[in-house]
Amino acid sequence: MTFEAVHVQGAETVAREAVAAGVARLVLVSGIGADPDSRSPYIRARGRGEQVVQQTFPEATIVRPGAMFGPGDALFSTLAELVRLLPVLPLIGSGDTRLQPVFVEDVAEAIARILTDPGTVGRTYELAGPGVYTLRELVSMTLRLTGKRRLLIPVPFTVAEIQARLFELLPNPPLTTGQVDFLKADNLASRTLPGLRELNIQPKTVEEVVPTYIGTRAPH
Repeated sequence: MTFEAVHVQGAETVAREAVAAGVARLVLVSGIGADPDSRSPYIRARGRGEQVVQQTFPEATIVRPGAMFGPGDALFSTLAELVRLLPVLPLIGSGDTRLQPVFVEDVAEAIARILTDPGTVGRTYELAGPGVYTLRELVSMTLRLTGKRRLLIPVPFTVAEIQARLFELLPNPPLTTGQVDFLKADNLASRTLPGLRELNIQPKTVEEVVPTYIGTRAPH
């Protein structure tokens, strides 16, 4: 499956079928930084997906979460799996990419509130957590929580993409080309759009939640 197939064609199909079925409300889960003109295939597909949904279902509400975290996530769970698999940890790029992770349950609560509030029709929301972290900081946090020590080695994006393609041959790849693509630019809220605060949601922090599912004492 390509980014185009999932985020553009898939989103358009859902919107078209929703219109045909007479669905009253539609929420598209996109992502912070979605941009139809981006050079990144992933971010460009997200942006184009927003466009086709708005054209097909003008009343749709767009939500743009940051990197979501929670049990089984593609962020900390992926990092913990890499810690388990590898004697050294690759820092994709230089490890300086900045992220604003958001708890998946806060995103779910936001969507629930949007669906019950007519004032959210046709609007776009950025859903970001309260903290900004570099990739290096998130990796270091995962190491502390798992009680492991690993050498951190900066890996250029071109090399990381090759590694990700090899990982994608596995049934459950710990790293994908989409994740590498995602890390090529900072993933931060623009602060020009409404977010969790406007929906009266106090977002949980990484420090509150991640130790409950990542670490030596987390339940398995």
